[in-house]
Amino acid sequence: MQLLTALAVVAAVGLVTADYNTVKVADKEFLLKQKKIYNLLYHVSQPSLVNPTLYEEGRSYKIEANIDSYTNTTAVKNFLYLYEYGMLPRGELCSIYYQKQLKETEALFRLFYYAKDFDTFYKTALWARVYMNEMNYIYSFYTAVTRREDTRFIQLPPIYEMYPYAFFNSEVLEKAHHAKLFGKLDSKKFGNYNTYIIPANYSGWYMSHEYDIEHKLNYFTEDIGLNAYYFYFRLDNPFWLKSEEFGLQKWRGSEYLYGHKLLMTRYYLERLSNDVGKIEDFDWHNKFYTGYYPTMTYHNGVPLPQRPYLSKFPYYKYGYIKDLDDMESRVSGAIDSGFVLDATGKLISIYTPEGLNILGNIIEGNMDSCNRDFYGSIDLFARKILGFNLEPSTPYQIIPSALELYGTSMRDPAFYRLYKRIFKFYYYRYKMHQKPYNKDEIIYPELKIESFVVDKLITYFDQFDTSINNGLMIDNAEEAESTLIKVRQYRLNHKPFSFHLAINAEKPMKAAIRIFLGPKFDIHHKPLDLAESAKYFYEMDNWIVDLNAGANKIIRNSQDCSFVIPDPEPSEVFYKKVLKALDGSENLSYTERLYGFPERLLLPKGKKEGMPFQIFVYVSPVEGEMFPYMSRVFGGNKFDNKGLGFPLDRPVFDFRYDGSNMMLKDIIIYHKDEMELNVTY
Repeated sequence: MQLLTALAVVAAVGLVTADYNTVKVADKEFLLKQKKIYNLLYHVSQPSLVNPTLYEEGRSYKIEANIDSYTNTTAVKNFLYLYEYGMLPRGELCSIYYQKQLKETEALFRLFYYAKDFDTFYKTALWARVYMNEMNYIYSFYTAVTRREDTRFIQLPPIYEMYPYAFFNSEVLEKAHHAKLFGKLDSKKFGNYNTYIIPANYSGWYMSHEYDIEHKLNYFTEDIGLNAYYFYFRLDNPFWLKSEEFGLQKWRGSEYLYGHKLLMTRYYLERLSNDVGKIEDFDWHNKFYTGYYPTMTYHNGVPLPQRPYLSKFPYYKYGYIKDLDDMESRVSGAIDSGFVLDATGKLISIYTPEGLNILGNIIEGNMDSCNRDFYGSIDLFARKILGFNLEPSTPYQIIPSALELYGTSMRDPAFYRLYKRIFKFYYYRYKMHQKPYNKDEIIYPELKIESFVVDKLITYFDQFDTSINNGLMIDNAEEAESTLIKVRQYRLNHKPFSFHLAINAEKPMKAAIRIFLGPKFDIHHKPLDLAESAKYFYEMDNWIVDLNAGANKIIRNSQDCSFVIPDPEPSEVFYKKVLKALDGSENLSYTERLYGFPERLLLPKGKKEGMPFQIFVYVSPVEGEMFPYMSRVFGGNKFDNKGLGFPLDRPVFDFRYDGSNMMLKDIIIYHKDEMELNVTY
């Protein structure tokens, strides 16, 4: 799997890991950049109130007078042309799913990206912080920091701190605006801050759920770490940028599909833990079953659009539906025929090693699509329809649905219905046209898994505090420097655990180990055969080891899994560490990555009495060159050259996966409450 990466630290006997994510100590140049980046993102909505010196520096900077300080003067002139005739005002809502606003976002990003050096980039960002729309500024700035060479691996504040309106309900934020009245003053004082704690529930906790089973999953779909992960996942390869020009992933289409597949399989395992069955299908020309009541409000006071249960799509969505019908028909035809039509009219075969990537590009409708005019963007148009938001009266008076912001997309149940449709009608349809693996392609007799044991798996809910004051309005600079407002919420977590493997190898070799988690039973407690359940297996880990000839004992901790990270530090804690490192009182270490999948969510909730699942372990020799993976968001690593999801990425028919180099293991996941956890474990 070539999607996300993390530090791979393995306690092992008889092996050495291939670890390509290094820990570095920040030098002074890095620290100064880090401090300036955080200053640029400090109370973006009120730049004149905090740090007036930076505000005046931004006001006085002239882009026109410094046009030679940019490597692409055409991009600068294009931005100035748009700015001269008026761009999205400050205070308004912004979404890249609206053409005019996307054009402005891209123009601002290019202005940032093509600054010749960090000093020019910094001054340009100071100017934009004063004059540009805040939501446009934050998104363009985050994208530029992840893509520029001189800001590589500079840490960014968690996105839920920057814009809490996309991560918490309106009642919570209303209380946060009056924290001294509604908050509890924390007795543990952090520095010179008065810290107020605002308790938070998930959406609709006070509403009737007689006909709604989706509310059982709110703790998962509204998890701020999960939603922040999705924001960064889409930030890694923005659909509106060309990969060749901006150094995006060559296999971005494959990653788009497989990344969403991982989210879908993880979501399905959570549904099973709550006795909720498979996701229902839907049709664009009939009622849409699942409603959505976000109980959220944007920063300007406008509520997020709602979708009633069992609703027909509004008449003003019919044009989108007609266009989407055409797109879906064309993509289905391409899969069945095995060819796509490029912009020159040439037929390109998709049943090749590059085929899945080509398919992913045209479904997302990104700038690497071989024919955007013909295939459009199923992803974009479906979000337009499912969001049930009104059409804007002007290009700047938009009310984006939850599906039209990455930070809120996974909160809407329609997100999962959309991607189930994409996988059922396109991804799996494509896979069914591929030949299943034969035994020689996946069985390696020279490797044998002698044993595989997992520690006891226990999940629980614990409290987590999120700082949100940077995203709220303040009365004065003194308040910003003396007050912390934190939202306290229960979130899913699990106790650390380890995989224990014993592998016998005929000779010394590099080998790839993959671990998948999948269902044992369906919602009706019917045992699932691997042939029917393989598509629901979630890839937990994938790493490369050096095996010795003979016995190899491997211990792999859950915190070392290749795709996960712990919760990021709050900004006030991290910024204090930066200042201490600058004055020489301590060092600041960092890894070459910005984000990853939340380590807390590696396991589904399970049940109090224990819930059966299965783990599939697969080990194979690394044949040929390893695949070097480097992401500006998720760091760098090396994998073998197998397909994403191998060996469960093709149809499973008659062959049972029972070779010596693989093992299917029954496991139990227990869910405990806090009292049980403290007393018993």
